[in-house]
Amino acid sequence: MGKSDVNVKRALFAGIAAGTAYLGATWADSKLSSHPFNDLKLLGQPFTTKSPDWLIQGIAGHYGFSALVALAYASWAYNWLPGPGWFKGLLFLQLENTALYPGAAVLDPFHAGIQGGQLAPLLNWQTFKGQVVRHVAFGIVLGALYKPGTRG
Repeated sequence: MGKSDVNVKRALFAGIAAGTAYLGATWADSKLSSHPFNDLKLLGQPFTTKSPDWLIQGIAGHYGFSALVALAYASWAYNWLPGPGWFKGLLFLQLENTALYPGAAVLDPFHAGIQGGQLAPLLNWQTFKGQVVRHVAFGIVLGALYKPGTRG
């Protein structure tokens, strides 16, 4: 299997479902941990905290990135990572989180939401632990739902 075997429709469906699971995990984690980190604010407030602008940007950014991650998973990780689908997805999202999380050092000092006090800084253990939990939810749902099947 290679890139030509990617079922785009299934990947996008799995990505949107996984992105929704991520937001559900965000809500649950924020309630259970008393650490209200909002991923929509992370993506929607890098330059403005003006409502509803940040919320529209956050939702578009979140689901756009969810789709890109799902396509990357379908194109590469599905074929190369070991184990059943749910495990492949889990592993892929933890690799993605590990690769991108150091970018927090660049974001924290300049992010409008963080600087305005509307969003907790990324560079702390509570936020990092929450990101791990959210990426677990995304990865398991993505991996469980995506199957290449017929090209789409």
